[in-house]
Amino acid sequence: MQEQTVKYINIVCAILIIFLLSISVSIYYFPSLASKYFLLNHIKINGSEKSNISIIKEEIYNHTSDLLSLDLHKIKEIIEQEKWIKRVNLKKIYPSSLVLDIIENEPYAILRDKDKYYLLDIDGTIITEKNKDYELENFIIISGDESPSALKGLIKELNIHFHELISQLSKLDFVEKRRWNLTLKNNLLIKLPDSKVDNALKNLKNLFIEEKVLQSNIIEIDLRIEGRASLRVDEGKINYGINDI
Repeated sequence: MQEQTVKYINIVCAILIIFLLSISVSIYYFPSLASKYFLLNHIKINGSEKSNISIIKEEIYNHTSDLLSLDLHKIKEIIEQEKWIKRVNLKKIYPSSLVLDIIENEPYAILRDKDKYYLLDIDGTIITEKNKDYELENFIIISGDESPSALKGLIKELNIHFHELISQLSKLDFVEKRRWNLTLKNNLLIKLPDSKVDNALKNLKNLFIEEKVLQSNIIEIDLRIEGRASLRVDEGKINYGINDI
């Protein structure tokens, strides 16, 4: 009985192998015939809220009409060039479907470059251009040469050392391509150094906690000199050592 079962299994396996080989040979020698049975008839897109689905589908169909010859890597490159799309994963579902899982850029700030305005993702990726009246009050305003490429590093430092400050930010100015000036919603100006930003943010956090800066009449905090904070108030300017405050 066992020998007979093994015999049947071997027969089935042989049939499957022959069937697969036949398909492979057909695809190799008659690609047009194979493509006929793997036409791309359905594209499912998940995660798209702001990106243009019609444009995405058009780009795919312009590249190929059959699923079999579809180059996933090439399509991925094409789609990720669309302004709202951050990343996309693609999966073929034979015989005729393609599934796209899209992760879109999330508007975080607005870059001001002379008379032009651009929406930025939190990592500094430029999403799209907007006019100057576009809901500016809802976003942090970024300025300064090379500020988009430096934004991710600043947000990372803030998240680690003083994440409570992020919700208070109004403007970020990247000065001379090397350091940041932060303006809060209450117009308090904070000047960060061009190095050891982590230490400056730790000191700033201590200052906020101990001196209740947001409730004071301080209008500027200069942290460019390591270990010191220069505070400016309405009546003048007073220098303090951080440990003396």
